[in-house]
Amino acid sequence: NDEVESAALQLVSNSLKTNWTNPSIKKLTEGHSNNLFAIRPSSKDSDDKKDQGVIVKVYGKNSDLIIDRKEEIRFMLHLTQFQMASQILLTFNDGFIYEYIPGTPVDINDEQKSLLIARRMAEFHSIPLMKSNDNQTKAQLSEKLRHFVNLLSGKNDELHKRLDKKGSSILSNLENISWSDISNDIDKIEHIFENKQSKWSHIPVIVCHNDTLIGNFLCDEENNNAISLIDFEHCARNMWLFDVFNYFIEFAGMDSVEPDFDGTYPSRSKQQEWLQIYLSHATFLHNEKIKMSLDELCDLGDCLRAPIHLYWALWSFLEALCNPAALKEFDYIKYGKSRLEEYKNRKDEFFSTEVNQ
Repeated sequence: NDEVESAALQLVSNSLKTNWTNPSIKKLTEGHSNNLFAIRPSSKDSDDKKDQGVIVKVYGKNSDLIIDRKEEIRFMLHLTQFQMASQILLTFNDGFIYEYIPGTPVDINDEQKSLLIARRMAEFHSIPLMKSNDNQTKAQLSEKLRHFVNLLSGKNDELHKRLDKKGSSILSNLENISWSDISNDIDKIEHIFENKQSKWSHIPVIVCHNDTLIGNFLCDEENNNAISLIDFEHCARNMWLFDVFNYFIEFAGMDSVEPDFDGTYPSRSKQQEWLQIYLSHATFLHNEKIKMSLDELCDLGDCLRAPIHLYWALWSFLEALCNPAALKEFDYIKYGKSRLEEYKNRKDEFFSTEVNQ
């Protein structure tokens, strides 16, 4: 780790031509799958309040198989135009450097700041879709789920080239999971979301963050409690309700590999209070008549928990498979299995939305 830190310091010093004499470096441990380092000038080096330093993001081992790194950069550049992401200063083979964002992670129990997050998420969702080569505007969730299953079911040659013995033994831990059943479920999920007659057709597809756990929101108390979003590697087109209910689910946190998803899930009244703030700032919805009441939105959001849990179950298995060393810090297999169990318990509720006109 010391080697990585000194390499990060050297990279910043040489590439960004900083003249900081004694910069500090701090590993930001919130990132579960990448290494993040904050490198900041000392007070002697910088009187300029704007010169807050930089963040160096070093990708996790083999994470390029899970995350499309070029797409991550494209999304960040798009978000930067709307002041929704920090400016990227430099890219290198295993990561990139971006401007430091002032603020500290929001406390899960701070209800006032949670309502500030509602406003910021609505503003984030209101930026225009990024232009794609094929002019696609449909949600990318099923595409991402299929990509994860292809990696896990042995259809990706590149992954198998890179797998070591530990990786192979991890696959044996997942032998009792039927990838063909999950693939069939993904087809059904896609069909339901694309059915123009269903309630889902009333939920617009926008730029979604897709990883709205509380640790990805920073609050700058010295600047009017300004909220910033960080970590855009799961960014994709998706229905706005995904980010909202993923945020509610993630109140369970990752302190345990078997989180209490039911016990930490916000009550219906808390969800509605949050949604009211969100909807009042969601300018992308203001021209459209919202055809659903708060109760109906919450009913639909409850059903959305199944595909959300499936996404994070598959991601978790891939984290273990692609970077077995990370299992020393966190049991991704056990965590993935607990989320897969949640998916199985909730999927019938989700599939029943097909007939709810």
